[in-house]
Amino acid sequence: MEQEDLETLPISRMDFLTLEIFKNVSFESIAGYLLSCKTLNINEGDIIIAPDNAERRLIILLSGLLGVKLDTNDNVFSNDINPGDCAGEMSIFDNVKPSATVFARQPSKILVIPPDIALAMINASHDLCLNFLHMLSQRIRHSNKVVCEDQFHIRCIEEESKVDALTGLHNRRWLEDMYTREMNRSNAGKFNLCAFMVDIDHFKHVNDNYGHLAGDQILKAVAQELSFSLRPSDMPVRYGGEEFTVFLPGTTKENALMIAERIRANIEKMKIALASNQMLQVTVSIGITMRTAGDTVQSIIDRADGALYTAKNSGRNKAVFA
Repeated sequence: MEQEDLETLPISRMDFLTLEIFKNVSFESIAGYLLSCKTLNINEGDIIIAPDNAERRLIILLSGLLGVKLDTNDNVFSNDINPGDCAGEMSIFDNVKPSATVFARQPSKILVIPPDIALAMINASHDLCLNFLHMLSQRIRHSNKVVCEDQFHIRCIEEESKVDALTGLHNRRWLEDMYTREMNRSNAGKFNLCAFMVDIDHFKHVNDNYGHLAGDQILKAVAQELSFSLRPSDMPVRYGGEEFTVFLPGTTKENALMIAERIRANIEKMKIALASNQMLQVTVSIGITMRTAGDTVQSIIDRADGALYTAKNSGRNKAVFA
């Protein structure tokens, strides 16, 4: 860094009037304070403020471009400082060392104001104080926007991680959370709750004879029909492989049997066009059970799975209640 050799004010009245931080501020009201300040020419990459440097000072960018980098536990937040804006003010206001690194993104010129002079200038000018408040409020708004956008993206990623990419149904990760909540709610309120285990009959035969691409098409078609045949409140999940599970809140045994039969019949009627232009038909077997006192997610799924085993061993393409 190279300090300019100036014997007068570090910036001219013209420069002063163009700086956003001094908007509406009387030049005469703080010109005397500027005599104790200096300007510096800095090179690209030079670090001006750093957390490991306890020196506090207010930096006003006169020309060029500065960057701000704040390392957090999980990411790096960065922002730019444009001419007329400032850096380092937070350390002066709260009297702690800097929390971010400020560096030159390109050759720049800065006005350096010592902390005691900066506070004296603010005390001397109501308009300068208002400018700082305005600047800080804008930064808070920007930070809030960044945080909200980050949280939205995080939620999107979390939701995507709970969806089966092939079928579009929720996956086992979602099941662990939502099925547990529904089971706790049903147990606490003694509400009806039924569960299905659905398995595509002879699915290995499809993969062996038509290939895994055909198998994927079958899985997508069955998942779509499963969703269409259920009610909005029902909770279908791709359990794994060719198996699906469904929680049906507020459902009696009789209604569960009707819904299972509708699913079975609708899938049996489907004609699925393969990429090879062949048409395939498949059937499903369904195991059904109803919540009993003290059930857990695993116990009710195990019981539905036992009913599914009975359905497959007794001829397939049928729904069996445990």
